[in-house]
Amino acid sequence: MSGSGKRRTWIWVIVGILGCFILGMIAVAGAGVYFVAHHFAVERTTSSNALRTFDTTRATFATAKPLIEWDSMDRPREAERVTERPTSSSKPTNLYVLAWNPEDGRLARVTLPFWLLKLGRRKMNFLDNGDFDFERLEFDVPELERIGPALVLDYRSPAGERVLIWTQ
Repeated sequence: MSGSGKRRTWIWVIVGILGCFILGMIAVAGAGVYFVAHHFAVERTTSSNALRTFDTTRATFATAKPLIEWDSMDRPREAERVTERPTSSSKPTNLYVLAWNPEDGRLARVTLPFWLLKLGRRKMNFLDNGDFDFERLEFDVPELERIGPALVLDYRSPAGERVLIWTQ
């Protein structure tokens, strides 16, 4: 076999590897788009419709107190120590976030599967969203999973923003 034939073989091997890499990247991007489309939704709505959505969702928890509350200094604190709660026989599969911003009239719904939450750090921090600083909430994902379905947070700001977080 001549040197030219070996060179052509290597070129085809490199082209094949690059082609597989590009197809893999397209598949990852497609999976990402699919995930976002099925787990994140933002809609424009009226204040009354948004508040009705919050009231309906909150009613499923009856009189349950959220695990995290805001104190008078606008700091999050555990209302009840999660570590002292009993272990539940049913494990939650998702963490849900419902957020209302009256300034732009948008209601956001986010569904995060627990398997995704477990891939990251043991403490989960959300990103900053306007006046509501999610970074101050440190969710201990294994503890949330251990206690089962729960109301995590019911936040209302003086400006009208509202955030409801629960596991189910």
